[in-house]
Amino acid sequence: MEHKVNRAPDSVVKPLRVLHLEDSRLDAELIEDRLRSSGFVLEVVVVHSGVQFAHSITEGPWDLILCDYSVPGYDGRTALKLAKGYVPNVPVIMISSGLSEEEAVNCLHLGATDYLLKQSLGRLPSSVEHALDQAQAQTLREQAEKKFRSLMEFAPDAMVIIDAHGSIELVNTQAEELFGYSRHELLGQSIDFLIPDRFRELHGMHIAQFFRHPSTKTIGTGTELVGLKKDQSEFPFEVRLSPLETTDGVLVIAAIRDVSERRKMESQMLRSQRLESIGTFAGNIAHDLNNALAPVLMSLELLKTQNPTALDLIETIEMSAQRGADMLKQLLVFSKGSFVESICLKCEPILEEIVAYIERSFPERYRVELKMESPLQFISGDPTQLHQVLLNLCVNARDAMPSGGCILINAENVILDEISCKTIQDGYPGSFVMWRISDSGTGIPVGKLDRIFEPFYTTKTQGRGTGLGLSIVLGIVKSHKGFVNVYSVPNHRTTFTLYLPADTSGKGSDLAASETDEDYDGLGATALLVDDSDDVRRVAKAVLKSLNFQVITASNGEEAMFLLANPYSNVNLLITDVHMPKMDGLSLVRRVVSIHPHLNILVLSGNLGDESVQEFRRLGVHAFIDKPFTQKRLILALRKMTSN
Repeated sequence: MEHKVNRAPDSVVKPLRVLHLEDSRLDAELIEDRLRSSGFVLEVVVVHSGVQFAHSITEGPWDLILCDYSVPGYDGRTALKLAKGYVPNVPVIMISSGLSEEEAVNCLHLGATDYLLKQSLGRLPSSVEHALDQAQAQTLREQAEKKFRSLMEFAPDAMVIIDAHGSIELVNTQAEELFGYSRHELLGQSIDFLIPDRFRELHGMHIAQFFRHPSTKTIGTGTELVGLKKDQSEFPFEVRLSPLETTDGVLVIAAIRDVSERRKMESQMLRSQRLESIGTFAGNIAHDLNNALAPVLMSLELLKTQNPTALDLIETIEMSAQRGADMLKQLLVFSKGSFVESICLKCEPILEEIVAYIERSFPERYRVELKMESPLQFISGDPTQLHQVLLNLCVNARDAMPSGGCILINAENVILDEISCKTIQDGYPGSFVMWRISDSGTGIPVGKLDRIFEPFYTTKTQGRGTGLGLSIVLGIVKSHKGFVNVYSVPNHRTTFTLYLPADTSGKGSDLAASETDEDYDGLGATALLVDDSDDVRRVAKAVLKSLNFQVITASNGEEAMFLLANPYSNVNLLITDVHMPKMDGLSLVRRVVSIHPHLNILVLSGNLGDESVQEFRRLGVHAFIDKPFTQKRLILALRKMTSN
């Protein structure tokens, strides 16, 4: 705001408010006349004593203070200290009839803007102009500093300002919270105070290099930067450095960001990518491995009828081939969540099969006992996955008993009410079939019990476990709408209890009826079998013929469409693989349903995703069977398809 008339002649000028401490009225008038004659518009309050000065200084605002150095009973130095205490930004000019050089210097040190002698008031106007300019500049600096500090406080990162020697000049609240120190503890400390010992020498070189060539840059995105908190814990960070020009020289603003969570997310992303790579790899080999195993499993069914004297040997081969298929499926389920169609199941065969497998496969120092309520309720699920659950838990039980022992498997029907299910994590009321697998082994340490279902976490020694088994167990049980409870006593025993919802749909009676009749008659119907594997086609054709089907085959969708175009083909059943060259199974089915909407279709796959299943179902296909499959599974799928 201008205070001189000649600077703004056509506008209303704000008067300069002046507090003048002067015991001589004549001197006060002379000083005021000198300023007015120089063009200043004034509003002057003259006080004659220290008491009046002290009272008036609080009744501002004031733009300027003029202060006589020698007032009876009072002195200018006291007045100057009082002014700087109450109104530090208001300029003070000392005026005296006799002021020594030493006294003048002392006044300047105490904060006076200038000093004048009464007998030499010629430079009074310029002194006032200079004082006002300084005050305005100081106000602007303080406003800028206030804005800067506000920006510092509102910045999302920890902000630390250091000088060329690495001393901390300023920090914000985020820096206090990040490092755990108060502002008082940080200011004046070397920045090395916040760096672990092993990095301090390198950090000092970075600071020196920055001040030699100051420029805005980000450090830590590709290199390892580690901060040290007050509690001596370390954390990774990245920092953005910017030079700050000040009257005291160049400072550096460091915006420090804790990247612990980001690194954690990156680690999780890398782990996810690794799993995705595993899934991709598994998906790529699944087709070939399934095609290799499918002929084996289907051929074994035929061999059983042809070689009844070698039944034990054939069943052992079948069990081993099925385990290979199960291991592949386990990897697919974990890595990609491949589709599994739930069917109504009897629990007894699944439990009896795992017992038989343990008795044949585990060393003699291990024995297994199976206790089942009879009859167990039916459940809905996938037998292969549930077998995998039991196998994983039994293998863990074996590993927990290195010297041997007994694995006890119990199965019974239970009903959980509101009260009892509250004691089980994720439990809910209802009717369940409960499977309980117990061992008398080393148990699980209390501190590790809460983590056993985490992927890649294992309590086994190096090289004895991947940490995937229990995470798969939990995932499969949850996918069957069940839940798991674990009880373990270190050095005594561990018990896993699985609750699988009972199937109350009534399909159990149909299943029991179908299982009493192992024969199936295709009644001479024509089946078109489409698969790119010669071995699968050859063995599946033999199986279908044994079931009284007329069979024609194709190696891909294009060949199948050519055969279906023949008006004499009379195809009643289409059995197609999904992954084939030239035209895959989904593309084939899309074309077939538009031409033969009522044709029965059975889809084969070893790696079928949920999206593909949904697309098949939109096309009216509801029969699926996993590769590799047995003749029994094929018969069940055919019965289900033809009964719909």
